[in-house]
Amino acid sequence: MKKSRVCLRKLFSFMLTIAPISSLAAVEVFAQDEAIKESDSGFYYVLADGNQVRLSAASKEKFFKHDGLYFKDLNSNGELDTYEDYRLPVNKRVDDLLSKMTPEEKAGTLIFACIAGKNGSTVTNFEAAVEGFQGDIGSASVISPQHEALTSREVTITVGEAKYCPVPAQIQDLYVTTFIAALTGAPKDQLDLFNHIQGLAEDTRLGIPAVFSGDRSYNTWGGMIDMAHYAFGVAHDEELLYKLVSEYAKESVALGYHQVFHGYGNEIGSWYGDDPNYIAKMAATETRAYEDNGFNSHSKHFIARGGRNAYVNALSPANLIDSWKIGWKAVVDAGTQWVMTNNNVGITPGVQAYMDKDTFDILRKDLGYEGIVCMDWPADISRIMSQTGITSDGVDISTLSAVERYALILNAGVDMFSCYGAIPGTDIEAYPDNSNRALPQLIVEAVNQGLVTPEDFDMHVARVIKNKFDIGIFEDPYRDWDEALELIGSEAYKAEQILPMSNEEINACRREEITKLEEELMVKSTVMLKNDGILPLAKGINVYCDSNNSNIKQADILALGAIGTVVESMDEADVVIAHMTAFDENFEYLVEDANAAGKPIVLIFEGTIGRSGAMAEPYGDQVAVSNAVLLQTYNNTPDHGSSVGAFYRYVTPSVTVSMLFGELSPSGKTVFEIPVKAMDAHFSWGELQMDIGVDSATRLYMAMLAKENPNIAMPNNLGDVLYTTDFGMNYSNPASIEFSMLSVPKTAKSVTSEDSRGRLRTSIVKSNAVQNAGVPFEVCFVAKNNGGTGHIDAQITVDGKVVAEKFVALVEDQFRVITMKVILEAGEHTISLGDMTETIIVQ
Repeated sequence: MKKSRVCLRKLFSFMLTIAPISSLAAVEVFAQDEAIKESDSGFYYVLADGNQVRLSAASKEKFFKHDGLYFKDLNSNGELDTYEDYRLPVNKRVDDLLSKMTPEEKAGTLIFACIAGKNGSTVTNFEAAVEGFQGDIGSASVISPQHEALTSREVTITVGEAKYCPVPAQIQDLYVTTFIAALTGAPKDQLDLFNHIQGLAEDTRLGIPAVFSGDRSYNTWGGMIDMAHYAFGVAHDEELLYKLVSEYAKESVALGYHQVFHGYGNEIGSWYGDDPNYIAKMAATETRAYEDNGFNSHSKHFIARGGRNAYVNALSPANLIDSWKIGWKAVVDAGTQWVMTNNNVGITPGVQAYMDKDTFDILRKDLGYEGIVCMDWPADISRIMSQTGITSDGVDISTLSAVERYALILNAGVDMFSCYGAIPGTDIEAYPDNSNRALPQLIVEAVNQGLVTPEDFDMHVARVIKNKFDIGIFEDPYRDWDEALELIGSEAYKAEQILPMSNEEINACRREEITKLEEELMVKSTVMLKNDGILPLAKGINVYCDSNNSNIKQADILALGAIGTVVESMDEADVVIAHMTAFDENFEYLVEDANAAGKPIVLIFEGTIGRSGAMAEPYGDQVAVSNAVLLQTYNNTPDHGSSVGAFYRYVTPSVTVSMLFGELSPSGKTVFEIPVKAMDAHFSWGELQMDIGVDSATRLYMAMLAKENPNIAMPNNLGDVLYTTDFGMNYSNPASIEFSMLSVPKTAKSVTSEDSRGRLRTSIVKSNAVQNAGVPFEVCFVAKNNGGTGHIDAQITVDGKVVAEKFVALVEDQFRVITMKVILEAGEHTISLGDMTETIIVQ
């Protein structure tokens, strides 16, 4: 591997040395028209100047001059067509292009396909890299322009173990111009691939350019690192979110990306938690960061499919649809240009969301969304044909043909059909080995049969091509590597474009402003859940470090050694650092050994929120055995597609160590409640915020509050949980928690007595209720925090003996009603909490 890596770097260096030769030749060839320049990235361009916009084209012959300005002859007819005139309003250009398009070209425009399969990447090795592939050795990499997937006009080719329709056939025969490209590989490889595909699109009858998207908000270093989405929610810093996403967006656009399949945080239960108001604030900020920098936001999944709470699973008897709307309305108002459907049911019970007009009437009519709606993946024709259910207007989906189902989807408000590759014709059994097929000819047939009106057909197509005009790619679809390099790279990377294979190398390649912002995010997304006073650690302290992940362990040992003293056995240690990604038997054995050695434990846990709804977080048992707990939520594992290398995906070890030793103070805050036991969360209603650990009556009350006022600031202190939302300790502001209002079960009875004049009087006498021996009863009190966020152990004593103990965590200025269960033997007992007492009789 090491030898291959060196060879590949020499190959990159050789390619860089020959680049100036082609640019010198260009000067001589185009000396007659100095306005038209040639890029080393394989295209020609005209610079923006006053009324002249920037133009780029693969062929110099595409440029012509009119009224003193340069334009592009997209359809090669020698005339300036309305859709080619960038001086005109977009709506006029859209109308003109629509009038020139055939039904087949329009239908192809409504297909959202993939490059060479799922995402434009494939598996390669060193020999393949030299012969035609580019990118990381021995892993997924960007397909080169010489690959069959980018040269063939066949309907079916084999990529890896799957069969797909190659890009030239999709663009030039099936008129598809929108593609997923979650590319894996070096930045220049990605840019070159995009330019090549734009050349294929340019070489069509109307010259309609391609749009590229992907699941990664930050894919400059394809498959190496990505945006740490969940960390932003925990950091609670809108400014940091906007700054860092803006930088990611700028780099993405510079490489040739046009949109990203995010935000995702607008869904209840995703990156930004359960509170609709917080979701709206953060999701709108993320959306603006994309859109303000020319990177379209493709918000997903309407109404919801992921996070902790897919809509189909989160739906409660309260039907809190208005709560879901808050986050979605925020991203619509922030300017999202695309919305993806979910692959679950919609508003109408039993009906797939993308077939449900009632679902998308909410988006289009209630929320005022006018952009593009695209189906989620996979949406193979076979999957569409498997759908059943009865629509709200009585249509039995099970009886519909393929043409009728395509019409139903379009008429529901969806614009684009997702697939890995389009196929020709209307035979849904054709090309069965091709993965995830879409049939644009079914759209044409739906219009021919009157199932979709020509006006609605044009409306769907107009939305897609309007977006292409809005982002300026009819004029300037190509990207220049030198310009991109100036933006994305450090001075060292500009000097030599190595292929980074480690965290140290990739950070050396990137801009310092990005790495500094990411380190800030690492600190602000780390939540200190517990500290018995052991943190911060003293410099030079003897530390024993272990993990269930060997990479983490090795990285921690190196980082800890810079400030502390790393020892090889627990007996030598002053403290044990347990850095875990899961609570398995490794953690259990580590705790046993530490307890046997009498050593305190500092737990560092890598917390995540999974697409399937799974949460990874420490619960009561893990917190109880630890003296300090740091929950780290920074994880830059690439979303979708293929990952490369063995990059460290978590908080940089040196940053973690700086927090442990107090050089930095963690400041993250929880966005979800953390239950005492994992199972407790399953009793909550997914669409209702802050309801983990509440009883049924309280949950109903909360649901009605949310139903009558979806924007309500719901109290977060009602549930019996380990931690509420917004919990996160720091070193500078300790908690000051006091207990009050100790309460035991009460009883009342009427007592009749004779007064001094011999009259009978009845009065109500209240007293502590007599309890039964061996039967648990509840003791309640109020815990109020007058200081910073923190925790305390509450101890109930009976006759001087501790009979119940509970870990109580409180946010700054928060109060909580705490309930503890007590079991006593027969007799009269004094129950105490602090300086409060109650007497109770047990029989």
